[in-house]
Amino acid sequence: MRSLVRASLNARLRASIIRTQPGIIPAYRIPRSPTTFQLTPSSTLDPVSTKEKPRSFPIDGFPIIEADQPAEEEQLFDYSAYRYYPVHIGETFQDRYQVCSKLGWGSCSTTWLARDLKGKKYVALKVYIHNSVFHRELPFYEHIATHMSSDHPGRENIRRIHDSFTVTGPDGRHIVLVQEPGCISLFDLKERMHETRFPEGMVKAILTELLQALDFLHTECKAVHTDIHSANLLACINDSENAKFKRIEDSEMTSPSARKPVSNERTIYLSRAVLPEEGPLRLSDFGEARIGPGPYDYPAMPMPYRAPEIVLEVPWSYPVDIWCVGLTACDLLGVDSLFSADHTAGDMYELAHLAELTAMLGPPPAAFLALNPEKAAQFWDEDGKWKDVVPLPEKGTLESLEGQMDLPLAFVRFMRRTLTWMPSERATAKDLLEDPWLKD
Repeated sequence: MRSLVRASLNARLRASIIRTQPGIIPAYRIPRSPTTFQLTPSSTLDPVSTKEKPRSFPIDGFPIIEADQPAEEEQLFDYSAYRYYPVHIGETFQDRYQVCSKLGWGSCSTTWLARDLKGKKYVALKVYIHNSVFHRELPFYEHIATHMSSDHPGRENIRRIHDSFTVTGPDGRHIVLVQEPGCISLFDLKERMHETRFPEGMVKAILTELLQALDFLHTECKAVHTDIHSANLLACINDSENAKFKRIEDSEMTSPSARKPVSNERTIYLSRAVLPEEGPLRLSDFGEARIGPGPYDYPAMPMPYRAPEIVLEVPWSYPVDIWCVGLTACDLLGVDSLFSADHTAGDMYELAHLAELTAMLGPPPAAFLALNPEKAAQFWDEDGKWKDVVPLPEKGTLESLEGQMDLPLAFVRFMRRTLTWMPSERATAKDLLEDPWLKD
């Protein structure tokens, strides 16, 4: 199978990349041979007897972001500075990992490129926020470790971990994962394109590798990801390609990243993106993953990606990941958001979300209403007719996607296999890998 970017990130797409910082360089290549991952209580990075010396990074000569301009994680609606460990470029953790540059940020963590002074290679440090509930990621990696020697192709689409440790900041303890350094996420890549969509052929390649990862998680690891979207799909390279990341480190010496000094101890840096060339897609961010098939009976999934069974408060399992595959496909193809209810709307959110589901998918079948009749009766009558608790939005059904951006009927049929009211009627990842639209 052709790799994600070898198949479709051609010169035309690469020429469309914009809004990059100085020093952003391609860093993406197919591993020459399969690697076997095995998590142990100690670091899996190669031990050596000597250690490189830390570098002294510039203390001036960088662009300053004005105090009234929100930067990176400050843009989150629920941002609180005390939750984030104040990482500084040049800082060394564990007398081993020296931070070289910032790679990304999110609602629960920041990610940094670091040089392993002992292992003489580059790694990514994912620093979780203080008191994070996303500490499930480390137990998840411990759970799947024994499966990473499998011959299942999907294991190559799971982001690797090397080590972990804790660090104490001004406001408490933070968990740090040491992972293979990734390139740009598909969300960020799309944001940097002139086009508003990826080519259809590229999306098929992306979905194929995503479905391989999910089939591996569901069938061999017995785990549910619950957080599938483009921001958690990364382009990664073989971590032996030190020269690629050394250019990022060197760029911090010659063209330091823009930053916003917040206080004597806290600085917010702008992230650097690493653009891909060739290589495998990696599914990442397992902080919300559930170990075991379930079924589970508590809320999960980001809004508005939430599957209907979770909104109806009925047990859920692997099919919630398949629901997100369909939504991710639309996102990557530039289709207008199918479900866009505002997650800040409080109690009105589930009403708005279910109204959108009803408009797009049609009335729910009786079997779905029977999963939780008391809850369902708040929204639909006995025949599945919407009660107009909020107006149904004026949008077409899934079939209206045919022809949009030249998408064929085969794509609509693919979507109908992922977005179903009944979880039991959704195709499995293995089934979708043989879908005619993907195979065409």
